[in-house]
Amino acid sequence: MLRKLELKTNYTSEVDNIYADFFVPALSEAVSYRRAVGFFSLGVLLNTPAAMSTLVVNKGRIELIFGRLVAPEDFEAIQAGVSKPWTEEELPRFDQLIADHAGSLLEYRIRLLAWLFSTGGLEMKVAVRPRGMFHQKIGLLQDRIGDVISFSGSMNETISALDPRFNSEEITVFRSWNQGQQSYVDNHAQNFARLWSGETGSSTVICSLPEAIEKGLAFVMDQFPEPPTPQQESERVRFFFEKHIVGNYMRPAVPKTLRGLPFSMRDHQLEALRAWSVNGYNGILELATGAGKTMTAIYAATKTAEANEGIALIVAVPYQDLAEQWCEELRQFNIQALRCYGSRAEWEPSVRAYLQRNRGHQREFIAIVVVNKTLKSDHFQAFAKQLDCQRLFFIGDECHHHGSSSYGGKLLPGAKFRIGLSATPFHYLDDDANQRLREIYDKSVFQYTLADAVRDNVLTPYEYIPIPVELTPYEAQEYVFLSDQIARAFSAAKNDMGGPNGLKLKSLLMRRARLIGAAENKLVELGKLLSQHRVEPHSLFYCSDGRTVSDDDDDVNDHSGPVGAEMKQRHAVAQALSKRGVRVSPFTSDENRWQRREILRQFKDGETEALVAIRCLDEGIDVPACRTAYLIASSRNPRQFIQRRGRILRRAEGKDRATIFDFVVVLPEGNLPDQDMAVDFLRNELGRVADFARNSLYPASSIKPLLPWLQRYDLVHLSA
Repeated sequence: MLRKLELKTNYTSEVDNIYADFFVPALSEAVSYRRAVGFFSLGVLLNTPAAMSTLVVNKGRIELIFGRLVAPEDFEAIQAGVSKPWTEEELPRFDQLIADHAGSLLEYRIRLLAWLFSTGGLEMKVAVRPRGMFHQKIGLLQDRIGDVISFSGSMNETISALDPRFNSEEITVFRSWNQGQQSYVDNHAQNFARLWSGETGSSTVICSLPEAIEKGLAFVMDQFPEPPTPQQESERVRFFFEKHIVGNYMRPAVPKTLRGLPFSMRDHQLEALRAWSVNGYNGILELATGAGKTMTAIYAATKTAEANEGIALIVAVPYQDLAEQWCEELRQFNIQALRCYGSRAEWEPSVRAYLQRNRGHQREFIAIVVVNKTLKSDHFQAFAKQLDCQRLFFIGDECHHHGSSSYGGKLLPGAKFRIGLSATPFHYLDDDANQRLREIYDKSVFQYTLADAVRDNVLTPYEYIPIPVELTPYEAQEYVFLSDQIARAFSAAKNDMGGPNGLKLKSLLMRRARLIGAAENKLVELGKLLSQHRVEPHSLFYCSDGRTVSDDDDDVNDHSGPVGAEMKQRHAVAQALSKRGVRVSPFTSDENRWQRREILRQFKDGETEALVAIRCLDEGIDVPACRTAYLIASSRNPRQFIQRRGRILRRAEGKDRATIFDFVVVLPEGNLPDQDMAVDFLRNELGRVADFARNSLYPASSIKPLLPWLQRYDLVHLSA
């Protein structure tokens, strides 16, 4: 019961933890929670750690009113009942939130809302005013015997208000069983009742939430039928606060163990950091995919933070999936990074609070993981410019992206410590981008190749088997036509790669790459291969994003090919695998982040035998479980085939070797106006083949499938 709690009359964040000292014990005894507050948006409700799961256990009810300011003309329409205070764009997409924040406190809050809605335990209303703010801050808690606590004060229920390290807040508490305080409780209850009924006697209009919210919560209930529990909430809240902890509350530290094994840096990682420090703490670490780039950079940042007060670590990555992986790896070093991606409301208050506390002298450590899109934004740049450059440590993962002109001046140019990470930092065609990259990171200070990694047992040994694929006569003619256009465009764009001619050249190169990637006979050769080799668990099929011709009559679209139906190559491959009884799943940009995490889990656990993927696996996403790869669509671009090979060769428990089937395109004999073109084409393809073969377990036998073409064009010497 409430009267048994040893609650204070006044709480201030200067000396109290309002969340732990007041909300947790009071809500644990309550069966009713009524709250009116100025700042309590739906987004804040889903994130703030107000301990409400006990109300589920107590079969309680929550009534919430929160403020909203609208333009006078909108207010008049709302007052007349012809408009609503919410637009479709402002309504939360619960399915997307669940997908993007699986396992988080945000997901838990949505489940809690859904459960309370379904049981009639929660109702929310919006107080709308045409000018000024709805600024009431009333709270009432009632227990089973009718005792009531009311509270009021400066506090809104946001992370900045609840966490004593941010805003300075206070509340005053009144008890209904205390005769001297009962009138305050009654007055608060009457004020709330007037608001709830809409009989405010003022210009405030009380509106219900949209029906779309209830439909979204019904969807969540279907996904999570089990009731949330206080134990679940406690764990999520703990992690929530860990994620928002900044400053000296959490110091980086090198772990003693990592994933159950004693932690130690490998020789090549330490050598890389020595080269980086000699170069003035700046440079690119060019380490093979899977050779520990992330750990190397985090180790450097941790040691730098141990030796220097107030280090601000900023890690920039291209995608959110990769950002999540970085956050998990940073946690191994006792670093709880702020996730600067997704909703600004989730991270901006913490950054602002850090800057306010460290204005004038940067004393506290902070770690931020930011996606490149947010990194380039004006609001993030405004924050970054307030950091002390002499204490700024910048890590650019997959730094080859930073050669783009769009990053000009946005990569924290004054940072004292800077590491660029990439297995393939420099573009094989774009010299301008390479020059911009050197201006940012100076140079590649250390190289550790795939051959080095395989030799040192850092990556898995592999067998390499090329599969020759002839273009059809039509495809060969199209290849000749595009090659002629590319030659002309290259000549025109030689000194203007960023202009119209350069864009035309890139477009033509993409068309030709798509033609080769989706060559019709690749499916024919794949069918032969699948007839001879059973698809083993943990198999990965890399496909083109282009269209190909399938001889299957199912799942056709409006475009007909000469043999059968035209469809996306990845769909045709998935179809061929399914027909052979293979449990297959896509892994493309069409799946959201939650779906991709679940797909990778099923792949790792063997529930899915094969993944059919396109480019979204090229950078950063770990699939160490993969043992067999079918490179149906590969590229002459070293970055792509090196990245893909690194994905496949990562170490995993029980994985002693990998197998790579590479579908190598060759031009047919007798269909070309110039036979030298076939020679040049094969020579270019052999660049990739030779690189794969020479580092494989059986280099000599790897080249055998291509010998007929090598002999035909007098290129046998290239296989040596």
